[in-house]
Amino acid sequence: MTKSITGQYEYLHSSGVGLDYFTSRIDRLTLQPDGRFILTIQERSRIANAAQSFINGQQIATNAPEVRREGTYSAQGNAIAFRFDDGAIEDGKLAWNGEGMQFGPNFFNKVSDSTFLPPANRMKKDMDDIAKGIKIAGTIGGMAMKAAKTIQDTIQTTQEPGTTQKQYAPPTSAGQTNQPAPAPPPAQSTSSSPYNAAPHPPVQSTTTPPQQKEQEAIFCDQCGARARPGKRFCNNCGAQLP
Repeated sequence: MTKSITGQYEYLHSSGVGLDYFTSRIDRLTLQPDGRFILTIQERSRIANAAQSFINGQQIATNAPEVRREGTYSAQGNAIAFRFDDGAIEDGKLAWNGEGMQFGPNFFNKVSDSTFLPPANRMKKDMDDIAKGIKIAGTIGGMAMKAAKTIQDTIQTTQEPGTTQKQYAPPTSAGQTNQPAPAPPPAQSTSSSPYNAAPHPPVQSTTTPPQQKEQEAIFCDQCGARARPGKRFCNNCGAQLP
């Protein structure tokens, strides 16, 4: 009895690091009983798409971007001809045991005879990968928290008062050694010595003080005798001076 070719086929673009749900790409081919087919091509892995959205400054996307193409197919023996609705044509070839199909350069494994329900094996594998991913994310988050706390404690320690920092000494070039700075020359002694020159005599100022103005004289109104300033009565006649 010939095995039905309808059902779901998958091709895994494995990343080689595990957790295929996050790191790998999966192309899906569904052959329907009415002669139609649906080809779903995953352009990027979920983790690559999330990283790309983060780099572009967008909200981090966790879905997998896909391209959906449809068309009709016809089978003749093991050969299958695919005609896309956009006019493209692709040839395929069924495996001898019916467990897969060569579609273009890739070999698609048959994962389900149903064209509606998702493959049970794929669902189980995806759930396992999601559980492992959550566990790894929790571990990484805990390590990140510890690292952040260590950095914070280090910063606080260096900023505490009383801590001294080692002064930086500039490196010396080859052949040179660090030598102490030369001592300043000794101050000259100011004590007297027989060999010291005799001190110069002080220079006397030749400037003479300005002559005082001659005091203004006063005269008696009665006798005309001259009197010293400040006198109240004339020495000659005894009259009161002005």
